[in-house]
Amino acid sequence: MDDAEQNNKDFQEKILRGLPKYQLYEKLNDACENCEYCTYFNFLRTVLDRYNENLYKLFCTFAKNLVMLPEVLQDVTVEGDGCKYFTFWIHDEIRKRLNNNEIDNNNISRILTLLLQVHYRIQSSPKPNICYFDYYHKTDLILWKKLKDLYDYVQNFEDIKSKIANDDNLCPIYLKYLTYIESAYEDFKYECCNNSEKCPNNLNLKDWCSTDDFLLKLSCEVSKANAPEISEDAKDQLLQKLHEGDRSHSTNFPSHEHNHDTYGDGITTSTDYYAKLGVSISFLGILSSFFYLYKFTTFGNWISSKILKQKINDNLDQNSKNLLEHDLNNMDESLYNDDYNITYHPS
Repeated sequence: MDDAEQNNKDFQEKILRGLPKYQLYEKLNDACENCEYCTYFNFLRTVLDRYNENLYKLFCTFAKNLVMLPEVLQDVTVEGDGCKYFTFWIHDEIRKRLNNNEIDNNNISRILTLLLQVHYRIQSSPKPNICYFDYYHKTDLILWKKLKDLYDYVQNFEDIKSKIANDDNLCPIYLKYLTYIESAYEDFKYECCNNSEKCPNNLNLKDWCSTDDFLLKLSCEVSKANAPEISEDAKDQLLQKLHEGDRSHSTNFPSHEHNHDTYGDGITTSTDYYAKLGVSISFLGILSSFFYLYKFTTFGNWISSKILKQKINDNLDQNSKNLLEHDLNNMDESLYNDDYNITYHPS
């Protein structure tokens, strides 16, 4: 799993999961094994088992949701939204089974065509059917996923905003996911706003083409308060390593000059080369670690306070020096007087 897939998974599990509208997919996932709706495609069971034995269960659930959608998604009040959830759900379930190697990519078109046959059979029955289901052979499952993710982001935005406002640790996950969502929207515009045959027109997503205002964005940033606390021992060890790295880095220069004198052509031995390369890389590693700790952890505040304290001490030392010089001048002027005083000024 690459970083993008991991972030997508984190966003779903840590942010989307539990949100009211996202939980609608859980209702669509309620199994219907060997229920009355399976009778619509018993004639296909042998064919389905040839692809994967679990496909029959999915087809039963598909039929149940198609017939009972108003009851299954009774919390959906906006007309047409229920059919969008249903369409995104079935394509995503097929995609998951493909990713889990439960079905072969070469069979995707055939399986979706079989779903279409089930739809036609239900539509011709006395059972009510409010959803239009179609198969777009040019629309791959990757595009279906991007459309679903866009839709879920828009539908759940207010709840996402509320959840992140209550937990700063979710901000980094959101910011990475937002980059993906913006990219998915660009793909949508390319496929669905230019009369492309890959776009599923029955979902009525054309409104997304006219404006991108629907793609609202949160402004959050990773705070230093969430950065890991660095112990005093770790700070001291890091400072010691920085000091040693700086000292070893500076000692490389006379070594280089010695090699240059020894080998008149200016070519060093491979051992010296790799030794210097190792020292340089180590120094850069320590320096980058120091920068991260200074910039994004409480270590930066600790260093700043140390530097400020040193500056204050330096200023005090300079003031004491100036004051002492002033006193010495006064002493010179009254050196031959029998009666003189030396005044003590605390620094």
